[in-house]
Amino acid sequence: MIDYWIYWFVAASMAYFMSWLVKRASISNSTTNNALVFYLLITMATMLGGWLIYLYSPNATGIIEAIALNMVVMTLGVVVILKYWEQGAVAKEISVSANSAANLTMTSETASDRAALEHATTLASAYVLYFLVMMASMFTIGFVYLIVSGPLGLELGLIVGTAIMTAGTIPILRRTARTNAMVNPLRSNMLKSYSVRGLLISLVLFNELLMGWAFVIASGTPSIPAGGFFSPIESFATIVGSDWFIFTMVLEMMLTIYLLRNDFQKGFIPVFILQSVVMLLAPMAIEDSVWKSFSIYTGSAAMIVLLILVFEFLYKQRMLNGPTRGYLLSLVTLYAVMMAGLFVWLIEGNLLLFSISIIGEMALYFNAALAQTGFKRTSSMSLQEKSWMSQPLWMFGFLLVTLVAEFFMAGLIDAQFYGKAFVDGFSFTPLSGSIAGIVGGSLYNFLVFFTTITASSWFYIMMGAEMGTLVVFKIKYTRELETKIRLALIVIVYAIYSIFLPFFFFSSSQLSKIPLLGWSMGIGTAGAVAPALISVIAITYLLSGGLSFLFGSRQVCSLFCTAALMYQGTFPDSMKEFNRTSKIGRKLLTSRMSGLYKTISSVVIASIIIAAAVSYLDSVGLMNVTIFGSDVAYFLYGFYFNFLWYILFISIPFMGTYACVSTGMCHWGLFNQFISRFGFFKLKVKDPQICAKCETKDCAKACPVGLTDLPSKFISSGQFKSHKCIGVGDCVSSCPYENEYIYDVRHWFGRKVGPNPSNILPQLPVIKNKISQTDQNDT
Repeated sequence: MIDYWIYWFVAASMAYFMSWLVKRASISNSTTNNALVFYLLITMATMLGGWLIYLYSPNATGIIEAIALNMVVMTLGVVVILKYWEQGAVAKEISVSANSAANLTMTSETASDRAALEHATTLASAYVLYFLVMMASMFTIGFVYLIVSGPLGLELGLIVGTAIMTAGTIPILRRTARTNAMVNPLRSNMLKSYSVRGLLISLVLFNELLMGWAFVIASGTPSIPAGGFFSPIESFATIVGSDWFIFTMVLEMMLTIYLLRNDFQKGFIPVFILQSVVMLLAPMAIEDSVWKSFSIYTGSAAMIVLLILVFEFLYKQRMLNGPTRGYLLSLVTLYAVMMAGLFVWLIEGNLLLFSISIIGEMALYFNAALAQTGFKRTSSMSLQEKSWMSQPLWMFGFLLVTLVAEFFMAGLIDAQFYGKAFVDGFSFTPLSGSIAGIVGGSLYNFLVFFTTITASSWFYIMMGAEMGTLVVFKIKYTRELETKIRLALIVIVYAIYSIFLPFFFFSSSQLSKIPLLGWSMGIGTAGAVAPALISVIAITYLLSGGLSFLFGSRQVCSLFCTAALMYQGTFPDSMKEFNRTSKIGRKLLTSRMSGLYKTISSVVIASIIIAAAVSYLDSVGLMNVTIFGSDVAYFLYGFYFNFLWYILFISIPFMGTYACVSTGMCHWGLFNQFISRFGFFKLKVKDPQICAKCETKDCAKACPVGLTDLPSKFISSGQFKSHKCIGVGDCVSSCPYENEYIYDVRHWFGRKVGPNPSNILPQLPVIKNKISQTDQNDT
């Protein structure tokens, strides 16, 4: 049996060689060089195929058959490659001779051509030398095996053969380095063709599959499923999920990143590195419980960091070319498939979906490495560049697959952390009876599956890590101290109020007895509306309503609600432009209550009231109405906040940001916004005349809810008070004259006890050290 250290010696050599081949193809415009790359990949595939022949027929006949296969393919390939070199050399020689005859004296350009020709001819000789070295290495493997039969002979043969092959690349590497800047014969951009690039990528992956297959069989762990050649799907999943394949591909990817580090745009290097790290941390690669736990948690953390980098990249790079848009969408799509595959593997032990994602991810990376546009530093991308803000369908697809990836990643961590108890916690209903019953039961089960994961602790932790980081990034771009403090509080409150206390401090039975925390979003949050809980629910509404009266509904929508963290980071906040460009978003602009807003908010309020009444009557035994056994109020809360809210979030390109506010779908927000209308909260300006002279109207552009009537209200009355205003504060930060500020009970109280509110709240911007007459007269 082949020892692990011998495998890694061979695998590392092959990984380096294939990485070098990818680099040669990516930086070369020579048809001859690219044809040579194809030939070497095919030769390597035949060599690996020969190993498989031997492993299935471990005797002298098997190794002779393997060598014969290699020699036939090599002979055919050498003829083609040398023919290319001959044609190229002759063409260049004729060109040089013609130039010399016409000019009588050799110009500098002709001299350069002749130098390039000489170097190219020498490089051709180096390749011929390498072909001979490869032939010698294969014969050496067979010779050593025949002298020292058995596994030891194969081990020694592989060591000597691989050493010879590795040494044979040295002349090529040296000569290639010298001819890098020279003009090569038969210059042609072959890799612009998708079919040629796809063929090259397929050969690279095919080689890796063959090598993984060979070493899986040779090592015996893990073994190929029963049937061998006749179980292709099971064999494929086993090979791709093995350490032989995954770790070698990671090594190859990292080597390629290193070799092409000066050719890629800098912004992509961290993304490529994290791709390789996520792949490295495949939990099934090593059959060990410690590795499985470590790789699931660490791999998920690496993917979170990768997504944060992508989000921030989109925030800073509004203009993207076609290849970049395609790469980012494909990358996150493959991660969605990968996370779904890992979830299925952890629950059912099936590796197929995960294996498909690994192959797809490597194909995506190699395509980026070989592409002539989009990722290279010298590429001209201006003709393809478009703002992703003008691509709503692309943006919707990106948000959708990102949510799917995050969803299954959270489910994976939950299943690993809580074990079988988490899986058993899905209260699915049996599918039986009429067609309508089966369809209804299927929809119910889907909602149960979706809402159970989106309401789980690890989903909250994962989303908090991603979106909280973006909020931290936004703090450094924010001007006003008050807004900086509120953004910092969002992260702190989310960590304590939304994660630590409800999931890791109080039990579920205790939460239902705690106002505001247990019933954080009103009716249905902690369960049914039972008589014993009426007082707790009432206190929740009283406390929240009181806070909204004093500080406005911002205490919910811009602080305690998880939507604050989701919407106010750098990347989500940049999407508020869709509020003004999307068809539905434009209908929801300004403070007015449109017909759509009235309809949705009325349906939501009515449904919550009815669900609360039914829930209460069920709890006292006067009714027995449930949704497949679930309490109506609790089910409706889960539907609104753990399903529909996320549908609205990924629909930002069509509805704009904070659609939960602008459409009126959140009953908890509607309640607090209603109370806020009678309270202290409002937006004010120091001097309305400054607003009248303002040409940019940046405050209206900055509002994430789309309250574009801000300037007109400031000009006419010096203040703005709207039930839709949730006090995000972006309008205050965007005012170029620092003329705007937020007014609430703090200012009212300060005015009662102090002569000058600017002395009490020095963080509020003041122009010319005075407050306008409008502000002074306010009570």
